[in-house]
Amino acid sequence: MIGNRLKKSVCLVLLMSAVFCLFDGSGFVSVAADTTGDSVSLEEEEIDAGHILFVRRLYAVVTRQMHADEEEIYELARSLDGGISAAYDVMYHFYFSDQYRSLGQSDEQFVEDLYTGCYGRYSDESGRSYYISMLESGYSRYLVFREFISSDEFVSLCYEYNIWVKKILIDNYIDHLNGMTCICDDYYDLDEDGGLDWCYNDAAKHVRCINEFYYDSPTDYYIIADVDNCYIEIFKGRIGQWSLYKIYPMSCGKRGHETPRGNYKVTKKLSYFYSHGSLCYYATQWNGPYYLHSVTYNYNGTLQNGTLGKHISAGCIRLKYSVAKWVYDTIPIGTPVKTV
Repeated sequence: MIGNRLKKSVCLVLLMSAVFCLFDGSGFVSVAADTTGDSVSLEEEEIDAGHILFVRRLYAVVTRQMHADEEEIYELARSLDGGISAAYDVMYHFYFSDQYRSLGQSDEQFVEDLYTGCYGRYSDESGRSYYISMLESGYSRYLVFREFISSDEFVSLCYEYNIWVKKILIDNYIDHLNGMTCICDDYYDLDEDGGLDWCYNDAAKHVRCINEFYYDSPTDYYIIADVDNCYIEIFKGRIGQWSLYKIYPMSCGKRGHETPRGNYKVTKKLSYFYSHGSLCYYATQWNGPYYLHSVTYNYNGTLQNGTLGKHISAGCIRLKYSVAKWVYDTIPIGTPVKTV
């Protein structure tokens, strides 16, 4: 009985703290949580108090529920051990729940609720106008929601509640020195401070598709190049059991010289070649005149154009020198190359 009273007391303190943290009287929503570093015991299980406060806060500011099911609160809070990618699932649970839909919020109020829930503050005029115009032009609420979730400001809010970026995909990598993470369907490089850096839009969709649609290869590798979003994914394994092995930014064809889309394969390799006043190293052919190769250099070997993530080439796929060399040295002839 003492244990039950203690649990109820702790929950009451947390609920009161959550309410006081929502609005501190200074005209904005506060995201600070003094209890972030502590833990709460429930049925002999440690649950971070910051995670509980994060969930209780969403009940209050999103679905306007001051009395929520305790079991659901703890279940959601427990899931936040999975980091910011888990926080995305929790946020989705609230903003697209039956409880929130039943409120019948206008687009303007939906945007305001995203600011308070995802950023811990009221909207600014320019930001509010931008997101409302997106909705008025036909963007879905989900796409606007993703804009909020895929931001450094949301990451900063999560850090306030002891929800951290979980680093993934850091084995066998060149250049991802600070690790990566995944939010929604997007992969991100992390900067030195743990913030979101280079974004690989929809990369997780390709990871799912390669196994769901049973892509096959005569080698241990499979390459997918996302032409729209300018990155390349290299998978290792076999049919139905592919794992994302490497992912890098690339540059590809500019307007009028678009990189062709379709299913191809590696056919030959050149250690270098000259083209249109440029020197290109470590070229891996995948479709006639189209190669995976380094960024461009001058004939004297100095860097000419090292830009990545843009549509600037004559149709070939440009990679960082070290990445192009790795592909040249590692990927066997016959490996499929799918450009999408």
